[in-house]
Amino acid sequence: MLRTLLLTTSALFAMARKRPWEPLLIMFAILLANAGLITVLLINEGATQGELLQREQGLLSNNIVVPADKATHFSKEQYALIRQSGFTQLIAFAERNIVLTCEDNEKNPVMLKLIGVDTQPFLGSTFKGLPQREVNRLQSMASQAASTSPRVNSNPRVFKSGRSPSFPVNGLIHPATSAKLSCHKVLSEVDKPPLWPASVTAVTTSAAPHNTLLIAIADFYKGEVRIANDAANHASREEPTSMQVPLAGFISFVSLTAEDIRHLEALLGTRVSVVGGDAINETGSLPESFRLNLWAMSALMGVVALFIVLNALNLMYRTRLPNIIRLRQLGVSTATLISALYVELFLYCIVSTPLGIVVGFQAASFLSPVISGTFASLFSAVFVNPDVNLLALFTLALTVTFSSLVLFALVPIKTLSNTLTLKRAKEGKSLPLVAVLVASVTAVMFLILIEKLIASTETALLFVALLLLFSCALVLLWLPILSKGLASMAPKKWPVFYYVIANMHLLSGKTRLAVCAFFIALTANIGMNTMTDSFRNATEQWLTQRLYSPYYLYTDLPLSKVTLPPSLSSTPLLKAQGEVLGVYPNSSKTIAANTPPSAVSISSYPAHQTGKNALVLDALAEPSLDAAWSKFVTGKGVFINQQLAFAHGIELGNTLRIENIRLRNSPSSASFAQTSSKPGALEEVSDIFSTTPTWKVLGIYPDYGNLNGQILVPLPYFFQDNDVIKNALFSGVMALYPANQDTGNSALFNGMAKQNTTPNTKVDDALSALTAKEGEYTLYAKQELLDISMQTFDRTFVLTDGLNITTLLVAGIAFAVSLTVLTLGSAAELSVLRALGISQFKVKLALFMQYMLLCLLSALLAIPFGIYLAYVFINLVNRYAFNWVYPLAINTQVLFASVGVSLLIVSLVLLLPLGKLRPKVDLRQEAQL
Repeated sequence: MLRTLLLTTSALFAMARKRPWEPLLIMFAILLANAGLITVLLINEGATQGELLQREQGLLSNNIVVPADKATHFSKEQYALIRQSGFTQLIAFAERNIVLTCEDNEKNPVMLKLIGVDTQPFLGSTFKGLPQREVNRLQSMASQAASTSPRVNSNPRVFKSGRSPSFPVNGLIHPATSAKLSCHKVLSEVDKPPLWPASVTAVTTSAAPHNTLLIAIADFYKGEVRIANDAANHASREEPTSMQVPLAGFISFVSLTAEDIRHLEALLGTRVSVVGGDAINETGSLPESFRLNLWAMSALMGVVALFIVLNALNLMYRTRLPNIIRLRQLGVSTATLISALYVELFLYCIVSTPLGIVVGFQAASFLSPVISGTFASLFSAVFVNPDVNLLALFTLALTVTFSSLVLFALVPIKTLSNTLTLKRAKEGKSLPLVAVLVASVTAVMFLILIEKLIASTETALLFVALLLLFSCALVLLWLPILSKGLASMAPKKWPVFYYVIANMHLLSGKTRLAVCAFFIALTANIGMNTMTDSFRNATEQWLTQRLYSPYYLYTDLPLSKVTLPPSLSSTPLLKAQGEVLGVYPNSSKTIAANTPPSAVSISSYPAHQTGKNALVLDALAEPSLDAAWSKFVTGKGVFINQQLAFAHGIELGNTLRIENIRLRNSPSSASFAQTSSKPGALEEVSDIFSTTPTWKVLGIYPDYGNLNGQILVPLPYFFQDNDVIKNALFSGVMALYPANQDTGNSALFNGMAKQNTTPNTKVDDALSALTAKEGEYTLYAKQELLDISMQTFDRTFVLTDGLNITTLLVAGIAFAVSLTVLTLGSAAELSVLRALGISQFKVKLALFMQYMLLCLLSALLAIPFGIYLAYVFINLVNRYAFNWVYPLAINTQVLFASVGVSLLIVSLVLLLPLGKLRPKVDLRQEAQL
């Protein structure tokens, strides 16, 4: 038995050597499917490992104590005082920006934050309220930064100063940060001469925050860098040869109670804000939905690749049929023959899978810069080159590939088995039109019913697969009917053209696999392109209307220190944090939804007429925008974004239960926390609001790109005379416009930023003066912000576009293989055409027209299903994955472009088998049995 199997397998490989391109086509499809699988797997694994690195505890992952007023700083004397008073759990740190460049000093400069931490207290000290195990961990981290000999296998990075002589410094750098630094070795200051000539040897460890270089504070204040406090700020301006850098704050390794904060404020003589470590090391996470979408695209490409395998197997078995019949005549059993065919497939998998893994690694490496930028800009997440087990990866890929091939190969192997048995051939009959109509209506109603049951991202993606499956089945039902209708209308006075149309009707029943592959690829392409185009149009329209001011100013200065010329007025963006604890339906006293506390951002919105015109709302609780706006500016309601509404099931007219209103990233601040905890307290007064508005939902607005809930509150309700509060609320962004611009109520906001007493100047001169202060202000025009946003948007979908094109190319190959299979079976017909005097070119043109007409019919049927797929992506997948939806925009240019590109790809791929076709005049093409 085994010897017979080996001999049969050897015979099959001998046949493969005679026609090598057939097994090569199978191996190519396996390689392509594995490349897609490995690429997506590495992308998801890199995102997962980056997310794990973000979550690991580091030196700055704890609470940070900073001055509540951004204009003030802690001094060295204050630090000594609080430690002497028993606050041994607090460690001082300082920070400033540095620039890393390549040795040519021009290529891709990277800005990092240099953080100096007081490592001295780690050496043998105890920390109040901190377990000894945690103390040991922190001491180990600190010793890495202070050690003069980096650890083995720590992959140290050396950054040299552009100035000599230099002094050695040891530090820490996060693996994700180190990974994105390629040739960057030269260290310099930002827009300053090199005042800190250090040669830094940094070891990689997750103890360091992202995008930072962590060193000891003693090394931080070397060279011409000096510690500064408020009293020394003026002296720093008079001493250009040195740099004055104040302490940034204190790291707290244990949670501070309200009593601790009050005692600390009494010692320091100033109010403090306790922020989470994420305020210093701000990171995000990659949503599960994004991973699921990548897996869905990979699965789609894999399925289409398997269609190539099916067509290639049909082709290979068709050409081997005479020899396989001889093997059966020699006594080889059907079971042995099928086993040998599976052994052949398994060997093809063993050869192709490693090649696919290599291609997948190369593709993931090539896409890494694009993916890193996408993750950073869209999700604030980190992508690292993943560390994977190659043996486990190979085993997984081989298992998945061979299991899929075993299932998919059942069809051609069963066809081959039936061919080897004496059975009467049955003429295939298509269903009547009435039956097809009934089946179509039933399928559509079933899909609509299932659509109503979708309740999660996973079920939405399963519905996408179900939609593609049902649509594929409907296309297979309708293609014979449509092609038969075309054949009945084709004029018989043109024999070749009539042959093309009539034979296309027969082809529609013989090319089901190729039609399915092409239809699935094109439907997915139309759906993705329509969804992307709709998202782009919605985002562009939303940004165009929402950016109401001609200029926007970004600054790190506190709001009280921002000085604008008299010719400019400003509207600052203020932000606070809160928690949603429940929802009151239509002012009822009963809480409809009482879920665990969910953080929500509370953002200011201008109350002038320009702000009203810029407001984009999807739904209103009032009959008109004027009525809703009137209640909004008087504090009788708020606007919320789609993300908050979808996440909590909030409807128009509901009243939110918002508590624990505080400054952003200040969960422990006793000075700013809202003390009331009564369930019905909706009119309480806090240090953040002069009067807390009623949290009634007046409208829901789109907020594309934001993954979190947000509430808009009128800007005047944030305003107070206390500069400390204003500085803590200030987000660093303000809208600028000419002082004489009619904003309806601009007088409320002119006092938010102090104006100097210089004489009036033109607006252009004022803007030029702000632009010149590069270290303090960054000025963007409205169109510039819009262009940057849309460029980021386009870069985000580069990966999806590449997968779409690859999938269409694979579908074209499936059609090419199908054409080769059918020409083998129709050799006699083609020879008769040649014998009737039809030229070889016209025969090839007839075959080409048949397949292109078949593709055109499939494309026309794919358009409505592609549009419906885009609707599903927008209203189901995006709804549950990102908690936002947007209008479906049907752009005929996008549809024609998708169909045109797909037909172009298929036509180019079909030229290869057509070029090799040589129809002869006689009938001696069929192999002798």
